[in-house]
Amino acid sequence: MKDLNRFLSAFFILAFVLGCASAEKWGPLHDEVLRYPIAYDLAYLRTTEALQNVDGWELEETEKEAGMIKVRNINYTRLDDSDKKTAVFYVKRITRRETSVELAPESQRIIGAGQLMERIGQYLSKEI
Repeated sequence: MKDLNRFLSAFFILAFVLGCASAEKWGPLHDEVLRYPIAYDLAYLRTTEALQNVDGWELEETEKEAGMIKVRNINYTRLDDSDKKTAVFYVKRITRRETSVELAPESQRIIGAGQLMERIGQYLSKEI
C-alpha cells in the first residue's frame, strides 16, 4: 500500500508540474480573423489606436508596410512571466476596400489576446 501511495503522489506531482509548464501551450486559442469593409490605411490606423492605450499593454513596434503591430505586456507583478510576452497583429489588405486583422500564430495563445482582439473589433466597427 505504501508503494501505491508513493506512486500516486509522484504521479500527481509530475502531472501538476507538466500541466503548469504547458499551460500556455494549451491556453485559449484566438485564431479569429476580423474582416471589415475598410481601406487598409484606415484599418491600420484604427488598429494602432485601439492598441495604444490598453491597460497592461504597451505599443512596442509598428511596421505599416508589413502590416505588423507589436504590443508588449507590461504587468511586471505577475508570476506567469506575462511581462515577457508580446502579441503581434497583422493587418492585411484583402481587396481595395476590405481589410483583415489577425494575431500572428505565435501570439494566438497569449494571455489577454482575446481582449485585445475585442478592442480592435470595437474600433473597426465604428468605421462601418
